[in-house]
Amino acid sequence: MNTNINENKYNKIITHKDIVKLNWRSMMGASACNFERLTNVPFCFIVGPALKKIYGDDKEAFSKALQRHLVYYATTPQVYSYMGGLMVAMEEQNKLDPDFDEHSINAVKSALMGPLSGIGDALFVSTIRVIGASVAISLAQTGNAIAPLVYFLIFNIPNNIFRFYGGQVGYEMGTGLLTKLQESGLMDKVMSAASILGLMVIGGMSYTSIGVNLALTWGPEGYQTNIMDVINGIFPGLLSLAVVFLFYWMRKKNVSTVIMLVGTIIVVCILTAMGIM
Repeated sequence: MNTNINENKYNKIITHKDIVKLNWRSMMGASACNFERLTNVPFCFIVGPALKKIYGDDKEAFSKALQRHLVYYATTPQVYSYMGGLMVAMEEQNKLDPDFDEHSINAVKSALMGPLSGIGDALFVSTIRVIGASVAISLAQTGNAIAPLVYFLIFNIPNNIFRFYGGQVGYEMGTGLLTKLQESGLMDKVMSAASILGLMVIGGMSYTSIGVNLALTWGPEGYQTNIMDVINGIFPGLLSLAVVFLFYWMRKKNVSTVIMLVGTIIVVCILTAMGIM
């Protein structure tokens, strides 16, 4: 069985222009989810033109290729182009090499969904998005109108750089890149570092962006001690952290975001009216 896409002795069918088109189409990777197979249809949209070029007038082979990619598929949207480039390279090899095992295409695709999701979620969802949100929230709290633009740029610049180079990297390097990352242990280190950074940013946001101020005092008139000052003296940001863990616990219990928001507004209004906050 020959599944080595990195040492193709045959002439290439796919050009750089085709991969650029694939990269652009990957922007629509999460546009049509379904409950049974999630983003299988958008993935076919991404690789469709390349598959059409590979199989040409062989409608049966083209149909089989599309059917191969209609299986369950789900990864972080930012890595769709990498997977698309890799699958196009394997489909091209399948067309050119009579000894190629077409069943290996979906085997590789299924095997890489997990690692690619881990990398994508750690980098884009848990790290870059959180950093962008923390910077934008800090600007918004000071009344700076460019806060949404800052978030948009911080998140989307690395997002789209990865998208528009991912297809070419996936097509040229194939599984070799991920194999090298896994064997060297670099993938685990990157995911661990990204997770730690994301947690640090969330911790900082918990303290700076969630304000919980109590108006309660203790002691005789003229010698009253503000309870909030005492709490912050022992553990700065303790109440803010408690609120974060409360919301986290509620989400684990599948409480909807709308209920949490409305509930927070009601509770804060009641506590303020009672003079507690």
